[in-house]
Amino acid sequence: MFYTSGTTVDSSLTTKVFQFFETKCAPIKNYDVEVYFSDLSDDGVKGWQEKDGDEFLIHIHDKIETTEELIKTIFHELVHCAQDIRGLKDNNEREDEAYHLEDVYYGEFV
Repeated sequence: MFYTSGTTVDSSLTTKVFQFFETKCAPIKNYDVEVYFSDLSDDGVKGWQEKDGDEFLIHIHDKIETTEELIKTIFHELVHCAQDIRGLKDNNEREDEAYHLEDVYYGEFV
């Protein structure tokens, strides 16, 4: 199941991004995914994700300035969810793949 919470920037856009991502990573349908919008200024990141059993919590900075950056950030964190599902642990590989796929998926999405 998919949820958005927090200071939601655009829950309908976030839902559309997630639904598109499901077409790329079908196993994510077996997990609960929550996208939580909040001020991440103190963390110095646009987003991050965490996994707890069959649940993922994705934190997204609520002050992202452009729609493109927002969409890419959501894709980036969703890729990390897929990597957790696949068991990919190497941080360099995770980031390389996430940055690559956020661009690929963004291009296909828009």
